[in-house]
Amino acid sequence: MLDSFPHTLKQFGLYADARTLMDLLKLAEQGVIDSLGSLHDAGRHLVCKGRRDFGPYTLAFWEHFLGIDVRNHPTVDGAIRNAPAFEHWLQQQTDTGIAEGLVDWRSLIDRFLNEVMSSRLGEHLRREIDAREHLLHDNPDLEDRPGADPDGPPRPSDTMIDYSQIPMEELLERMQRVADQQKSKHSGGGHWIGSHGHSPYGHSGSGLHGIRVGGAGHAGSARKVLGDPGFFPVDLDAPLNDDTLDAALQALKDLQEMHPDRRLNVPETVEQAGRNAGIVIPRFQKEQEDRIKVMLVLDNGGSSMWAHVHVVQQLFSKMKRRFTQDLCSFYFHNAVYAQVYEDEARRKPLPLRKLLDYNPDYRVFIVGDAYMAAHEMLAPFGAIEYREESPVPSIQQLRELRDHFPYLCWLNPTPERYWARTVAPFVQQVMPMYPLTVRGLTDAIRGFESITHF
Repeated sequence: MLDSFPHTLKQFGLYADARTLMDLLKLAEQGVIDSLGSLHDAGRHLVCKGRRDFGPYTLAFWEHFLGIDVRNHPTVDGAIRNAPAFEHWLQQQTDTGIAEGLVDWRSLIDRFLNEVMSSRLGEHLRREIDAREHLLHDNPDLEDRPGADPDGPPRPSDTMIDYSQIPMEELLERMQRVADQQKSKHSGGGHWIGSHGHSPYGHSGSGLHGIRVGGAGHAGSARKVLGDPGFFPVDLDAPLNDDTLDAALQALKDLQEMHPDRRLNVPETVEQAGRNAGIVIPRFQKEQEDRIKVMLVLDNGGSSMWAHVHVVQQLFSKMKRRFTQDLCSFYFHNAVYAQVYEDEARRKPLPLRKLLDYNPDYRVFIVGDAYMAAHEMLAPFGAIEYREESPVPSIQQLRELRDHFPYLCWLNPTPERYWARTVAPFVQQVMPMYPLTVRGLTDAIRGFESITHF
């Protein structure tokens, strides 16, 4: 029955493969999974990529293992009452009140869920696999001895450790010390930056809530992802280039996950959670077809900006092909005045007032080095090009963009230590500015997430 579980997950928009099934079987062999509730909790760690996956995952689990078909019933209670597992459980009870006709169905459903979904997974993990105890006995300054790791196929670890309670700063500091000593690739084990082990850094292993370095996602639980194809991460503060595009793309992936496809009915969800022993099943008001929309406004004037514009276009084009975002691009030179341009040659002007007709939910990235004379940004008719002259200063045009697009930021390819020599400080008074690096992109997306827009 476990073999067909990925098919059910797919129907609910979730993904699992043979590796997920093997991990669950391995946990069962180790005694970590000893009940249906423990199987649910362990599978959630392996399948769910974020909190918004918890509800669909629970629905898929209920349908597959308990026959609770929520999709074909108007209420969760109705689906449970018609499930074979609930009927079988009910036949074994002697105090339901059915004989007397006094049936408290809510109470019975709560008892049923509490019993069948009871889990001791957390207790097993805390007792058998203690992350802090493991790190106390692991010397991050251990000297690497090339050849100590035997050749051959990867040797998966038979241990799983949850590092969720270890501060990320501590893990990053330890990883740096390990990397200083590491001279070769490693597979298995709990110390090195490698693969198929249980250390907090690496990929394809069984270390939960650590740092994924290189490789594809495995359990989907990493708290930080660093995308170097080697064993140590790229420089997150280096300017974007072809070598760092994959890491930057991972940062931009969060754009896709900022809003659900359906609008949550909060009061009904809270009410249902109270009736279902605290199990939160999201209740949605209606389907929504809107997708995240992204707008690039690129300074492509002069040779100093062209290399950066090319990389940014390549990055966001990859994102458009890989994910579902709508993407549009406009161009300017030095500063944004009364118009932007629809083409790279800047021959097709678009009045700024028409740009302001776009939906305010667009995620807008202005890309430029802000390297210009102060009067170009602050003075009326300050544009260096005659056709750009406007009685409204560029700084005011930026304020209009900010007032219309709450999800707006400026990405600057110039190293941050040089910003004070440009007009960047004036721009920062209007909108957030981030370095055009992997870390800068990540911070920009987090900045968008903190905005509450009504």
